[in-house]
Amino acid sequence: MTQPDSDAPTEPQSTAPPQNPRRRLKDAGQLVDRRLGGKNGLQARYLRNESQGRADVAALRKAASRAPGDLPEVWSLTAVPVVSGAGDTPTREEFAVHTAMTLYAVHQQSRNEGMFQPGVGLGQAARDLIGPRDQENPSARARFNALVTSTTVNELRHHLRSFISQLRARRIPLDHAMLADDLVDFQRPGGTKDVRLRWSRQYGRISATD
Repeated sequence: MTQPDSDAPTEPQSTAPPQNPRRRLKDAGQLVDRRLGGKNGLQARYLRNESQGRADVAALRKAASRAPGDLPEVWSLTAVPVVSGAGDTPTREEFAVHTAMTLYAVHQQSRNEGMFQPGVGLGQAARDLIGPRDQENPSARARFNALVTSTTVNELRHHLRSFISQLRARRIPLDHAMLADDLVDFQRPGGTKDVRLRWSRQYGRISATD
């Protein structure tokens, strides 16, 4: 299997528990969870050094800067059921699943530990990356602020890729299935504010029931 980058930092992964009892995935998130997780999911196959698992991750990484449907080699990994007459532009779910799956591949590249960790929301991963207030990483803070204040999904996708690269460098995992649901909600009318609040609560480790 490809070895970790020799010049990569060796900071520990997030100390968050592997499962979040309040993790409630919607359709897009459930689809991503099934494709990435489990003993036969993409992450397990990649970590077992299976040739198809490595090829799938490489193909998804190649598709990270492409629109949904552009690369036939990832169709089986990013396909989403759509109703007839859906139109010629990607649906919210197609955009979300494509983005979450391809960003997972960017995140997992050359790592021998799983970067998909159920229950670690984007806000929580950001907190682990940025660090405590008196020791903040200014570069990570700037990237996260730009991400959170995105006003379009294309702008958000652009900032997400840079942010995911920082998580990868520090070996901080993320729940890409939760991210897929965030991306769907971000595209709904009025959904941007809801997603920002969700990330804010994760950043502060505050649940919706607290």
